[in-house]
Amino acid sequence: MKYNESPSQATDYLRQAIPLMVRNNVPPNPLNYALWYTYVSNKLPALNEALDSTVRTYGTCPTLLSEQLFRSHLLEGEGGATDEVQAGLLNLVSSLQDQAAEAAQHTDNYSEVLKESLDALNEVSDSDVDPLPLESIVRTLTLNTQAINETTRKFQQQIDAAQSEIESLKQELQKTRQDASLDVLTGLYNRRVFDGELEQLIEAGAPGGLFMILIDVDHFKRFNDTYGHLMGDKVLQYVGKLLKEECLEPLIPVRYGGEEFAVLVPGGNLDEAVELADRLRHKVESIRIRQRSSGSVISSISASFGVTRFRSGDSVSTLIERADQALYRAKDGGRNQVCADD
Repeated sequence: MKYNESPSQATDYLRQAIPLMVRNNVPPNPLNYALWYTYVSNKLPALNEALDSTVRTYGTCPTLLSEQLFRSHLLEGEGGATDEVQAGLLNLVSSLQDQAAEAAQHTDNYSEVLKESLDALNEVSDSDVDPLPLESIVRTLTLNTQAINETTRKFQQQIDAAQSEIESLKQELQKTRQDASLDVLTGLYNRRVFDGELEQLIEAGAPGGLFMILIDVDHFKRFNDTYGHLMGDKVLQYVGKLLKEECLEPLIPVRYGGEEFAVLVPGGNLDEAVELADRLRHKVESIRIRQRSSGSVISSISASFGVTRFRSGDSVSTLIERADQALYRAKDGGRNQVCADD
């Protein structure tokens, strides 16, 4: 996305964008400035439509969705590398360039030595010229061959080291991204994202309504003790996959922590949120995992659900507390059920 407005036009766009951001409770950061600057310029109708839909649903544009819209509409390519990774790659390229220049210089020198040696060998058969001794020619070729072999060996070592460093940088970049927003095991957004999104929605007053579903895998510790932690991790992966498939935008599914998950549900009503929770409960109950060692199928997986709705005056903590209380009622009532806060 390129911006080529005149200073006066750019100023006018910014004057229009800032009140829109304030009115929609959008945090004033550079990413959101770019989104709403582009919005008022009407350059990308698809972006305008997406922003309008998001604001209608949430009453604001949650940070998570802002980042997704920015990547989808304003980035021409995936330029998500961190500054540290970019700097590391530049240093590697610079180092390899220096090594390549040195190797090329040595190759040129060796070519010159070869030419001179061939000339000297030709002179051996010429009776009019006092030739160099063959021993001297061979010694010169040997020394220069050893030198270029050493240069080539060092250059190859540099390339090998660079490949290893690049792989390390890629892994570090992936880890940084995951640590920032994703739970590594399930691929869902993590608690950090959940807290940020919930706080922003509550600050906006959740004008379209907001519901929260807390999910706890039943008897998970006992399951781990019986089948092992690897099988326990597989259960969490299955639940995470299920939530990603069933809770599409504008729903926000996250791994809340340990064996707990959560879903933020904007809009709708309590009955619809409870219906969603019960549908997820049945899906979890239908999970079947086969043990490779014995071939037996584990079918004793279930989860308990607590549902609550946002009330005027709620804070993040009060909303979570009510969802937690509803969840505990479901667990105390026998588990594998949905309880809602009225």
